[in-house]
Amino acid sequence: MDILDFENSTYSVNLRKLTRKSRLGFGYRDIKHITIQDIMIMNKHKELIKIYFGLGKINFTDDILDELGISEDMRIEKPGKIEDYEKRDIQVAKALKVVKERRKEEVAAFREMARQMREDQKEVKVKKVD
Repeated sequence: MDILDFENSTYSVNLRKLTRKSRLGFGYRDIKHITIQDIMIMNKHKELIKIYFGLGKINFTDDILDELGISEDMRIEKPGKIEDYEKRDIQVAKALKVVKERRKEEVAAFREMARQMREDQKEVKVKKVD
C-alpha cells in the first residue's frame, strides 16, 4: 500500500510520536516492520518526510525531525497535515535538499578522516624503517 493511499483507507491510527526504536506498522512492505533508525540508515529519508507531511496523526521526535531536514519553521501542528499536494511536494523537496547537503558534508568529513589516517600510517611506517 502506498503511503498516500493509506490516508484514505479505513485503517485508524491514533496520534503517534515515533522514536528511533519505533516501527511504522503500516505502509510499504520493505519498511513496514523496520525501526525508524534502520529506515534512516537505509537512506529512505524521503519516505519518512512524506509520512510526516502527509499523515495527520504521525509525528516524530525532534531529533528525528532535525535529521530529516525538517527545521523548526517547517514543522506543522499535529494532528494535521499539508492538504495541498503541491505545497507538500515543496516542503518534501526542501527537507530532502537539507538531508543531501548534510550527507555530502558527512562524506567529505569521512574522506578527510580516511586521508589523515593513511598519512598517519605512512608516518608510522617511515619511523619504523628509520
